[in-house]
Amino acid sequence: MRKLILATALLLPLPAFADPLIQESFPSSISIAKDGENFRVTNDSRRYQTNTLASALQDNVLLYQLLEIEQHQVSTEGPQAEQNFEEATAKVTVYPVTDQGRGAAAFTVEGKADAVTAMGNCLTLTRFGCCVEMPTYAVYSLETGKYLFNATGEGQSGQWATMGAQGGWAFERIFAIHAKITAADDELFGDEKNGAVILAYSKENEPLQRVMLVAPQDLMEKDAPLEWMPKVDLANKDNAKGTDHIYIDRAGKAEELFTGMTLRLTLDEATVIEIPVVADRLDLDAAKLPKDFSLKEMKL
Repeated sequence: MRKLILATALLLPLPAFADPLIQESFPSSISIAKDGENFRVTNDSRRYQTNTLASALQDNVLLYQLLEIEQHQVSTEGPQAEQNFEEATAKVTVYPVTDQGRGAAAFTVEGKADAVTAMGNCLTLTRFGCCVEMPTYAVYSLETGKYLFNATGEGQSGQWATMGAQGGWAFERIFAIHAKITAADDELFGDEKNGAVILAYSKENEPLQRVMLVAPQDLMEKDAPLEWMPKVDLANKDNAKGTDHIYIDRAGKAEELFTGMTLRLTLDEATVIEIPVVADRLDLDAAKLPKDFSLKEMKL
């Protein structure tokens, strides 16, 4: 019976596929040079990836994309040496795919990255760091190409808390935190040596706010970030103990929906920061802070 079924299947006509809409090649390269007793390896890897996302700009239309991903990495290694990586970079070019084939490049994202992942609405450039450094995840919108935030914490994209409401992707909100110590701190905190955490409030396709938590100098001199275990959650009248997601089951304007909740950042049992969300904004003036901590609004 199995042989009969197989023979029948082989006789059935195969589905007809049209000629390819897109056919590309994107070669990788590697260069290995002697460096004393070890080897210096330069690896330029290139690959393609497709992606589907729900547009927040076009009434939740599904968009199909082709991503051209280039990664550059240099390392020193050898049979009796620990592999030592230099700073790696990535370049991602995003093209729309239509019935006519590949369109013109929509945007390009470039940055320092040990790994690149893309799924749905988000492109993530990851820097692993070394020693005491935590990984940090730079997240970009795959719809607009805009930089949204950096996040640290457990998981493959860091720690987020989210809100949603009726109305689709345009009514999604993300809270993310980047906490010291990571390989990206010098770039993200700039000249603020006592910057401890960056809080981000974002849509799926554009940032809304970016706020820096500045800690007392004596704590930073004692390397307090090494002892902290940062956690972010949201609280409202229905979630007094905190949750990582709040859904508002009604329609309306964002200013009317995303209000009346509190973003809570916990560094340790004794160090908790609370910032009210009012009319789709973090209300810094009404924030509750531990002694000698402060909040600073950052440019987007």
